[in-house]
Amino acid sequence: MRETLTRVYVQRTGKPLWVVSEDMERDVFMSATEAQAYGIVDLVAVE
Repeated sequence: MRETLTRVYVQRTGKPLWVVSEDMERDVFMSATEAQAYGIVDLVAVE
């Protein structure tokens, strides 16, 4: 499961496998804007 998710994040973000793997090794909390900048969120909706 982890390997599959890592591959999806690599494809989605365009980041190297080692970067995504390192980031997934630790708890990382991102704001919506940070997640968008990282590449795992397409759009941040604003009400």
